[in-house]
Amino acid sequence: MTHDVAGLRRRVHALGPRYRGARVPAALRAAIARYARDERASGASCRTIGRRLGVSAESIRRWAFMEPVRDGSGALVPVHVVAETAVTALTVWSPTGYRVDGLSVGGAAELLRRLA
Repeated sequence: MTHDVAGLRRRVHALGPRYRGARVPAALRAAIARYARDERASGASCRTIGRRLGVSAESIRRWAFMEPVRDGSGALVPVHVVAETAVTALTVWSPTGYRVDGLSVGGAAELLRRLA
C-alpha cells in the first residue's frame, strides 16, 4: 500500500508545535496508524516512523499497536455527593523531597507564602 508520507507530515506540521498532550484529530491518527503498521511490517522502528512524521515514537506505538480500552471507563457514571469532611492536618511535600506534616490550612498557606 502506498502512503503520502509528505502529506501526513504536512498535516502534522499544520497542527502547530508538538508537545506532550497536543491533540491530533482522529482521522489523522488513523491515517498515521495505517502508515505505521505498514512500515513496521517492513522493519522500520516506531522512532524512525515518528521522526519521518514529526510525532513521538510513543504516539506511534499507542495509535498503531495498542488496543483501545473498551471497558466503559470513559463513560459517565452516577455520583453520590456526601457532606464535606473537615481537614484537620495537611502534609506539604517540596519538589526536592522535604516533607512537613500536621499543618493546618492556615499554616500550610503561611509556609507556602514564605517559601515563594
